Amino acid sequence: MRHGEAEPYRDGDKSRQLTSFGTTQAEHAAKWIFKQLKELSAENEILDTAFVSPYTRTLQTLEAVKTSVSIADVQTQSMITPMGDAEDVQDYIDAYSQLQPTLQFMLIVSHMPLVSLLADKLCVGFNAKIFDTADILLIDYDPIEGKGKQVSFYQSLT
Repeated sequence: MRHGEAEPYRDGDKSRQLTSFGTTQAEHAAKWIFKQLKELSAENEILDTAFVSPYTRTLQTLEAVKTSVSIADVQTQSMITPMGDAEDVQDYIDAYSQLQPTLQFMLIVSHMPLVSLLADKLCVGFNAKIFDTADILLIDYDPIEGKGKQVSFYQSLT
């Protein structure tokens, strides 16, 4: 997931906040996530884990998501910032997934361009689509094989 709409770019990029529209985008996206969880798992409507960038706008996006979705474990990860390395993030996801054998649902809240580059690494044939704010790619991912397939793509309000 890419964060919701944020204030215009400026020095101090890490502290840019969501606009009110960005919060609304994230809240709508959260409802979509909840619906997907219900459809995919009749008994478990909880995200097992969420990895979130330490930037203000991603943390605020996650808070908006939590208005509709329960998350068992939240981890702030400095590797998922705008210029993070998609291969390093994939390696981390694979290792984390293998250490958590009951893991079913993971959310990553990040930024462009990383979210697009990571989606391309994780999802065969995705081809680095540009994510608008609060867009979400749902992937059925196999950490053993290191690849997944697109299940659904949520396009946010614009």
